[in-house]
Amino acid sequence: MQEPFSLYQVFRETVVAQPDHPAIIGRGEDQLMSYRELGGRVDAVSSRLEAHNVGRGMCIGMHIESGLDYILFAYAIWKCGASIVPIAVELVAEEKSRICREIGISAIVTKRDSLMIFEPFLKGKSKEISDDFIYVPVEQSRKHPPGLSGINTAFIRFTSGTTGTSKGIVLSHETIYERIQAANDGLHIGSQDRVVWLLSMSYHFAVSIVAYLSFGASIILCRNFFGTTIVKTSAKYRATLIYGSPVHYHFMASAPGSQMLPDLRLAISTTNKMKKETAEAFFRRFNLAPSEAYGIIEVGLPFINLEKVREKTGSVGKALPSYEIELADCGFGEDMPEIKLRGKGFIDAYYEPWRLREDIMQDGWFHTGDLGQLDEDEYLYIVGRSKEIINVGGMKFFPQEVEKVLESHPAIKEACVYSVSHPRLGETPHANVVAEPGVDGPPAEEDLRDYCAKCLETLKIPEKILFIDKLERTASGKLIRQKVSLTC
Repeated sequence: MQEPFSLYQVFRETVVAQPDHPAIIGRGEDQLMSYRELGGRVDAVSSRLEAHNVGRGMCIGMHIESGLDYILFAYAIWKCGASIVPIAVELVAEEKSRICREIGISAIVTKRDSLMIFEPFLKGKSKEISDDFIYVPVEQSRKHPPGLSGINTAFIRFTSGTTGTSKGIVLSHETIYERIQAANDGLHIGSQDRVVWLLSMSYHFAVSIVAYLSFGASIILCRNFFGTTIVKTSAKYRATLIYGSPVHYHFMASAPGSQMLPDLRLAISTTNKMKKETAEAFFRRFNLAPSEAYGIIEVGLPFINLEKVREKTGSVGKALPSYEIELADCGFGEDMPEIKLRGKGFIDAYYEPWRLREDIMQDGWFHTGDLGQLDEDEYLYIVGRSKEIINVGGMKFFPQEVEKVLESHPAIKEACVYSVSHPRLGETPHANVVAEPGVDGPPAEEDLRDYCAKCLETLKIPEKILFIDKLERTASGKLIRQKVSLTC
C-alpha cells in the first residue's frame, strides 16, 4: 500500500538534493546546521516519538517555543504519520486548556517545567524525549469528528479569535503543499535565499517555514527581537528576505547606527496593517520598502505587494496567480464590500463544528469577512473586518479611522477603539489608549475628545477614553476589540 503524501518527504527530498547547504543559522554564536544535520536531528526525534507509539491518526499538541526545536518536532511528528496541534506558549493557561478540551489530542510535547499546565489532562506518566522535552500522554477529551479520518491531516490550529470564538482549522499535507507552491509564484524562494524569521511558529508555519525548507532556503533565527539584534544578524548572514510584523520593522528602522542590508531583496510584513510612518522610516534607513501581505489561515497567502510597494503604500498588492478575488455587497454599502476568494490550498475543514471545504466555500468562494477595495490597477486595500464595524444610529464606520486620529496625538502611542451597546443609538465608540513613554502626564479625556472633534464627525468621537498600560492582543499579535453589550 502506497504511503500518503507527506511534507516530511518533501523536506527529505531537499536534504538529498543539497545535504551540505545551510538549513538553520541559529540563535547561538555562529551556530549553523546543514540540511543533512537537520534531517538527521529530525529522524532522531522521530525515533524517540515512535518509541512512545506516536503514529498515524494521532494528534500531538506542540507546546514549544519558536525556533529550532519547533522545526525538529513538527517534521518528526509528520514523519511518524501524526498531525500537529499548535499550543502557543504565548497563550494564557485557560486558552491552552481549551485546546486540550476541544481537540482530541493524544499527547503533548512540552518542556519539563511546563508539565503542571497539562496535569489536569495527564493519562499515566510523562515520558522523557530529551534532556529538555517530555512526552505527556493525555486523556482524549473527545472523539474526532468522523470525517477527519478521510483527510490526510497535517495541522489543526485554532484561529486567532480577534472578534469572536476561535475555530479549529484542519489542513492536509496536500493543501499545505498547494499553498507553498502558490505563494512561491510570487516569492521565488530558492537555495539562494537566507530568510530572517521573526514571528511565532505556532501561528506562521504552514506557508512560511515549510516553504523555506521545501525550496532549500536557509532560515536565520535571531537571539532576540531588539532592533539592533535583527539588523546586525541580518547583515552578518547577508539576509535576502525578512518575514516579520510592523513592530519588527519599526524596531529595525529605529535601531541606532547606519548599517545597511545590501543583500535584502524582500521584507514581508504581515499580522497587522503597517503605519505609513513605519514604512517610510524603514525605506529611508535601508533603501527598501516593506511589502505588505494578506494572509488568512483558511486560505494561505493570496496577496503580496511585490511591485508597486512605495507607489501603493497601504496596499497588500495584487492577487497571486493561483487566486481570484471578487468583491461582494454584504449590506454595508458600496464602499464596504466583502472580499471573497477562490484558488488553491484552501481549508480542508473546520474541526468544531465539523464542516468540510465544500460546505464552507459558498458557490466555490471563501467569504473572508474582511472588507476591501480594489483600485484601478487591481491592487487590494483592506479597510476592516465586517465584525469590527461600529454602527452609531445608522452611521457605520471602522474603528481604525478613529484609532488613526487618536494615535496622531503626540501623547498617544497606540489606541484600540471598540463598540459598546447604547439604548438609543444602538452602539457608541469607546477607546482604550496607551500613553507615549516619557510624556509628562497624559492629556485629559475631554482634551482628547476635543482633539478628535477636529478630524471626526461627532458620532465617531469616543464616548469614553480610558488610559491603560498595554493593549490586549491575541497570541499571534492581533489587536483584540470586542463588542461590549451593556444590560440595564
